[in-house]
Amino acid sequence: MGIFLLALLASTAYAALTSCPATATRVAAVPPLAEWVASQGGDVSVVQAADAAQLGVGLVAARAVRRGDRLLSVPEELAITAESALRSELLGAYLVEFEPYLADYSFIAVALLNEERLGQQSSLAPWLSSACWQVEQHDLPLLWPSDDQAELEQSTAAPCVERRLAAQADYEWLRENVFEASPMVFPESVFSEASFLRALGLAFSRCVFVPAGGRQGEPARPALLPLVELCNHSASPWLAEPTHWIRYSGG
Repeated sequence: MGIFLLALLASTAYAALTSCPATATRVAAVPPLAEWVASQGGDVSVVQAADAAQLGVGLVAARAVRRGDRLLSVPEELAITAESALRSELLGAYLVEFEPYLADYSFIAVALLNEERLGQQSSLAPWLSSACWQVEQHDLPLLWPSDDQAELEQSTAAPCVERRLAAQADYEWLRENVFEASPMVFPESVFSEASFLRALGLAFSRCVFVPAGGRQGEPARPALLPLVELCNHSASPWLAEPTHWIRYSGG
């Protein structure tokens, strides 16, 4: 079994924790999720959830740690990746000819929608049904009205318009070649364009980079991982030091 590890790049002091009523419910939902990850073979004993102010819910060290300490481990089997989508008995055959403009992120979006469609039957239901996974639409620029996206395009170097056009192109290919051809497998109520854009927004926002397939030496590729997706991605993190280095440990 593979394990993804989160290690600290530099020594970190305890962070001052504040409480925000808007995110209190999400923070409270993290301990049950952490218990589930631990029951699946992960190790969550070193971190805890906290309100990260404008960054939402984040993770902090629950005790003093040193550079290189393992903070969190999550089994590979709990990851949503392009590779896991292509390996899926249900999805793989439909996606084998898909060459998305947005690469891994579009595969992850389809896989995420499928897991959400399965509901409590999904093996990832304890994570994806958790309140800590929920996000407001206004936090996902791909879902903003066109006027707001145009304004964002003027204020950032991020390729917002190009990304939206690529997302729409990827969805059109899926709609024409996959969704409409197999409506029993991909019902429009689940795999709509709006749902696809939401799932893409979550993938862009929540993915971390790990070695492809968990193999050391392979190029890092995006993955959605429970709890790890709560780590802040900012270049100027709210903790004393960055905590976004992910590596793989085989087992």
